[in-house]
Amino acid sequence: METYEKIKELCDESGENMSALAAHIGVGASVFTELKKGRTKQLSVSTLNKLAEHFGVPASYFLDEESAEDKQEELFRKRKLLFDLSGKASSEDLDRIIKIVDAFIGD
Repeated sequence: METYEKIKELCDESGENMSALAAHIGVGASVFTELKKGRTKQLSVSTLNKLAEHFGVPASYFLDEESAEDKQEELFRKRKLLFDLSGKASSEDLDRIIKIVDAFIGD
């Protein structure tokens, strides 16, 4: 179940509408509209914490577990691709890649 549906379900259970919820936790109602329409994929940590406190659930309740799994899978695919390409790279190419990675991680 996606974040918007989880929020909507909790609102329905408590008899609260989304506009009232937004006002109560101090966010604009457009936050939920954007989430519903898919223009926003995830809420800020601050908003998630406010929702969690309001409904008495952990903030993690609102996170999309599939999304985390998809991200992990995508990271695995990218790592595999990098590994596969490294076998075809010259030693100079690998040295350049190592320098780039070192620059990102600060070593």
